[in-house]
Amino acid sequence: MNEEEFKESPLLTVRAAEVAGVVVVEVEGEIDVDTADEVLDAVRAGFTTAGPALVADLTLVSFFGSTGISTLISAHEMADERGKKLHVVAPQRAVRRPLQVTGVADVLALYDSVDEAVAALKPVPSE
Repeated sequence: MNEEEFKESPLLTVRAAEVAGVVVVEVEGEIDVDTADEVLDAVRAGFTTAGPALVADLTLVSFFGSTGISTLISAHEMADERGKKLHVVAPQRAVRRPLQVTGVADVLALYDSVDEAVAALKPVPSE
Protein backbone atom coordinates (compact mmCIF):
# COMPACT_ATOMS: atom_id res chain seq x y z
CA MET A 1 0.00 0.00 0.00
CA ASN A 2 1.47 3.34 -1.01
CA GLU A 3 1.04 6.25 1.32
CA GLU A 4 -2.45 7.50 0.87
CA GLU A 5 -4.14 10.52 2.35
CA PHE A 6 -7.77 9.76 2.95
CA LYS A 7 -9.10 13.06 4.10
CA GLU A 8 -7.82 16.39 5.23
CA SER A 9 -10.01 18.91 6.94
CA PRO A 10 -9.39 21.73 9.41
CA LEU A 11 -10.01 19.26 12.26
CA LEU A 12 -8.47 16.03 11.00
CA THR A 13 -5.93 14.51 8.65
CA VAL A 14 -5.85 10.76 8.11
CA ARG A 15 -3.03 9.04 6.22
CA ALA A 16 -2.23 5.39 5.59
CA ALA A 17 1.16 3.92 4.77
CA GLU A 18 2.86 0.55 4.94
CA VAL A 19 5.64 0.07 7.50
CA ALA A 20 7.49 -3.25 7.48
CA GLY A 21 4.54 -4.99 5.81
CA VAL A 22 1.94 -3.55 8.20
CA VAL A 23 -0.61 -0.85 7.37
CA VAL A 24 -0.26 2.17 9.64
CA VAL A 25 -3.16 4.61 9.77
CA GLU A 26 -1.90 7.91 11.14
CA VAL A 27 -4.50 10.24 12.59
CA GLU A 28 -3.74 13.90 13.26
CA GLY A 29 -6.19 16.30 14.88
CA GLU A 30 -9.51 15.75 16.58
CA ILE A 31 -11.52 12.53 16.71
CA ASP A 32 -15.09 13.58 17.37
CA VAL A 33 -18.59 13.11 16.04
CA ASP A 34 -17.74 15.01 12.85
CA THR A 35 -14.53 13.10 12.07
CA ALA A 36 -14.99 9.54 13.43
CA ASP A 37 -16.32 8.18 10.12
CA GLU A 38 -13.19 9.37 8.31
CA VAL A 39 -11.03 7.43 10.77
CA LEU A 40 -13.18 4.30 10.44
CA ASP A 41 -13.13 4.52 6.63
CA ALA A 42 -9.31 4.53 6.70
CA VAL A 43 -9.23 1.62 9.15
CA ARG A 44 -11.71 -0.35 7.04
CA ALA A 45 -9.58 0.23 3.93
CA GLY A 46 -6.45 -0.77 5.85
CA PHE A 47 -8.00 -4.07 6.84
CA THR A 48 -8.53 -4.98 3.16
CA THR A 49 -4.79 -5.59 2.74
CA ALA A 50 -3.24 -9.00 3.16
CA GLY A 51 -1.28 -8.04 6.28
CA PRO A 52 -1.97 -9.65 9.67
CA ALA A 53 -2.66 -6.39 11.48
CA LEU A 54 -3.26 -2.67 11.39
CA VAL A 55 -1.55 -0.05 13.51
CA ALA A 56 -3.61 3.02 14.42
CA ASP A 57 -1.14 5.81 15.17
CA LEU A 58 -2.87 8.36 17.41
CA THR A 59 0.33 10.18 18.41
CA LEU A 60 -0.84 13.45 16.83
CA VAL A 61 -4.44 13.34 18.09
CA SER A 62 -5.27 16.55 19.94
CA PHE A 63 -8.84 15.76 21.05
CA PHE A 64 -10.09 12.33 22.06
CA GLY A 65 -13.35 11.83 23.95
CA SER A 66 -16.17 9.33 24.02
CA THR A 67 -16.50 9.30 20.24
CA GLY A 68 -12.80 8.46 19.92
CA ILE A 69 -13.26 5.59 22.36
CA SER A 70 -16.25 4.29 20.37
CA THR A 71 -14.22 4.61 17.17
CA LEU A 72 -11.44 2.41 18.58
CA ILE A 73 -13.95 -0.13 19.87
CA SER A 74 -15.46 -0.31 16.36
CA ALA A 75 -11.98 -0.70 14.84
CA HIS A 76 -11.21 -3.48 17.34
CA GLU A 77 -14.44 -5.27 16.36
CA MET A 78 -13.53 -4.92 12.67
CA ALA A 79 -10.16 -6.52 13.38
CA ASP A 80 -11.80 -9.43 15.23
CA GLU A 81 -14.29 -10.00 12.40
CA ARG A 82 -11.41 -10.23 9.92
CA GLY A 83 -9.14 -12.34 12.13
CA LYS A 84 -6.59 -9.53 12.32
CA LYS A 85 -4.94 -7.59 15.10
CA LEU A 86 -5.30 -3.91 15.93
CA HIS A 87 -2.38 -2.18 17.63
CA VAL A 88 -2.92 1.36 18.89
CA VAL A 89 -0.11 3.87 19.32
CA ALA A 90 -1.12 6.31 22.05
CA PRO A 91 1.87 7.74 23.91
CA GLN A 92 0.20 10.89 25.17
CA ARG A 93 -2.09 11.25 28.17
CA ALA A 94 -4.90 12.93 26.18
CA VAL A 95 -5.63 9.61 24.44
CA ARG A 96 -4.29 6.99 26.82
CA ARG A 97 -6.01 8.25 29.98
CA PRO A 98 -9.61 8.05 28.67
CA LEU A 99 -8.86 4.52 27.45
CA GLN A 100 -7.52 3.53 30.86
CA VAL A 101 -10.34 5.12 32.87
CA THR A 102 -13.03 3.40 30.79
CA GLY A 103 -11.27 0.03 30.82
CA VAL A 104 -10.94 -0.02 27.04
CA ALA A 105 -7.14 -0.07 27.46
CA ASP A 106 -7.54 -3.59 28.91
CA VAL A 107 -8.97 -4.78 25.58
CA LEU A 108 -6.71 -2.91 23.16
CA ALA A 109 -3.01 -3.45 22.52
CA LEU A 110 -1.50 -0.03 23.37
CA TYR A 111 2.01 1.06 22.44
CA ASP A 112 4.16 4.17 22.77
CA SER A 113 5.50 4.19 19.19
CA VAL A 114 4.83 2.78 15.74
CA ASP A 115 8.14 0.91 15.88
CA GLU A 116 7.10 -0.76 19.15
CA ALA A 117 3.67 -1.68 17.75
CA VAL A 118 5.16 -3.16 14.56
CA ALA A 119 7.87 -5.02 16.50
CA ALA A 120 5.20 -6.64 18.68
CA LEU A 121 3.79 -8.28 15.54
CA LYS A 122 7.05 -9.99 14.64
CA PRO A 123 7.58 -13.50 16.02
CA VAL A 124 10.34 -13.75 18.60
CA PRO A 125 13.07 -16.13 17.39
CA SER A 126 13.56 -19.08 19.71
CA GLU A 127 16.99 -19.74 21.10
